[in-house]
Amino acid sequence: MKNPNALKWSDLKTGIFFILGIGFAAYLGIVIGKNTNMFTGVTTIQVLSQDMQSLAENNFVSISGKRIGTVSKMGFLNRNDSLFVVAELRLKNEFAPLVTKDSRATIKSLGILGDKFIDIKTGKGPKVKNGDFIALQTEDGMANLTDKAAAAFEKINVLLDHLNNGKGMAGRIVSDEKMGTDLVETVANLKSATTELSALSKKASHGEGLLPKLLNDKSLANNTTQTIDRLNKAAQQTEQLIGKINDDKGTLGQLTSNPALYNNLSHTLTSLDSVLVDLKRKPGRYVKFSLF
Repeated sequence: MKNPNALKWSDLKTGIFFILGIGFAAYLGIVIGKNTNMFTGVTTIQVLSQDMQSLAENNFVSISGKRIGTVSKMGFLNRNDSLFVVAELRLKNEFAPLVTKDSRATIKSLGILGDKFIDIKTGKGPKVKNGDFIALQTEDGMANLTDKAAAAFEKINVLLDHLNNGKGMAGRIVSDEKMGTDLVETVANLKSATTELSALSKKASHGEGLLPKLLNDKSLANNTTQTIDRLNKAAQQTEQLIGKINDDKGTLGQLTSNPALYNNLSHTLTSLDSVLVDLKRKPGRYVKFSLF
């Protein structure tokens, strides 16, 4: 009689195949999870940065949005007394020739809050080889946007505090009622002055009087210009005449600057006037008529 507790070969085979199936499934899960192909080789390249922006192992690598590999491993590296993070990128050999040594990798997000991945922009240099480094740059993610928003809100709070406390011109306008009233009156006066200037300009262009004629009548404007030129010339000539008089040139200059000449001329005129008066009274003394 057979022992019912004895292990059957069929049961043993089933267990062995079950274990092998679990192992194979686990291997496929690892391969698929890393976006690699177990039937093709890979090329490993590296990127270096002080801030990987939450990039994690097993995140995918792409070129123009198409997946070509995964982030296989990440570790720390000390260089020039600075701590860096090194990420190894495993690229499928069929796509590795697309990546050149002057290519640039960028850490991007799947949406604003999505997982990080690396997108590579190819260059024109030689193809990468195992172990090569390519440049890595980052783009503004949610964290950077949040930091910038926080900085902006801080500046806004400082500005509001200054306004509330009456600091600066804007604060005084907000808190000082008299200054606010004066500003309103100034603006009103400016508007009124602008209106008056507009009306004056309109009258000057289309109204009556000398100014509109000077602006619109070319002949009058030309005549006015000629008159002004003549006045300028007359003023220059008068200035020259006064200069000659002041320089004692000519009789008129001598009369103004030489007292002796002026006195002699005055005395001569006085004597001549006396002779003329005497001539009128006694013409016979000076003129005699004789017929024979």
